Amino acid sequence: MTILSRALHAVSLSALLAGAVLGSGAALAQAKPPAAPDRAPTAAPEPGREIALTQAQIDGLLVAQPELAKLSGGAPDKPDPKAEAGAQAQAEAIVKRNGFASLEEFQDASDTVDAVLGGIDPETKSYVGAAPLLKKQLAALQADKTMPAKEKAEAVKEIKEALAAGEPAKPSPSNIALVTKNYARLSAAMGDEPQK
Repeated sequence: MTILSRALHAVSLSALLAGAVLGSGAALAQAKPPAAPDRAPTAAPEPGREIALTQAQIDGLLVAQPELAKLSGGAPDKPDPKAEAGAQAQAEAIVKRNGFASLEEFQDASDTVDAVLGGIDPETKSYVGAAPLLKKQLAALQADKTMPAKEKAEAVKEIKEALAAGEPAKPSPSNIALVTKNYARLSAAMGDEPQK
């Protein structure tokens, strides 16, 4: 996966976290927060490496994301090298303008935030880890009587596979503290706020 596709994938977390926009979703299939019962989990993209986050990086992610989301590298079924190169140059400029040295640094920060978010219980706003959240999501899916059977079976299968893969490595305490502190802003940016 190219750096551009990782960055563009990162900004499409709305699909991965049902509205999220900050990371590639590295831990999401393994550590996705409980989704509404009608949302199926997504497959795990390639994982990034954990970095020590700063408040400036979180602020930069929140500012860069909407700009990156507007970029287009061409149609996925018909790759256009010129369009992809142009989008990569634009993405590089956006992340640099928002405090990152490169798209790779941006992606590492996104992946780190995502790994922490994947273990935060949206109800308690505290880090509990991926497995408890997946178990909660599985129970909600199994109890859902409105979801089409085929879609439900597929979603249940994906969650069980994620659980079988085991708990991802726990993020560092400093990253957990920083992401938890910014949880409201990150959730709002991702469109992952609970319905009232």
